[in-house]
Amino acid sequence: MKVTPAIEAAGYGRSGDIGGLPRQTYYTPDGRTIRAIPSLREYVRKKDGKVVETGTRDANFDKGWLPVMPTDLKPHCPHCGEWHDNQEEVDACALEIKKRTAWGVRLAKKVRKQESDDITSLKEEVAELKEMLEKALEVKSEKT
Repeated sequence: MKVTPAIEAAGYGRSGDIGGLPRQTYYTPDGRTIRAIPSLREYVRKKDGKVVETGTRDANFDKGWLPVMPTDLKPHCPHCGEWHDNQEEVDACALEIKKRTAWGVRLAKKVRKQESDDITSLKEEVAELKEMLEKALEVKSEKT
């Protein structure tokens, strides 16, 4: 179903408006609109063992979503999934992710090589044990 902008601007044609669980409109720091069910959680703030504040909060705000459209849009980083203040930070994040990925690949190769060496040494030890067992069985069979 295709919804025209005029219908959507009038407040119709959005999921959750008629029937179902009520949805709220949230905005991402890069300007996208999200319609989601509020994720309400109860909270208690304590200080020195005494309750200072209690209430409910919307956990969707923990995701970085905002209740109103932001005036200063922030670029969305495809590498980490967060929003940065400017494009330079997005580029720096891309380099950091690239470095971490390269480090992970090097570490995985090192671990695979170490595991291969361990398996080879275990095979050699098992072969030696088999030889020793065969010799011991030969000596025992000669005595009887």
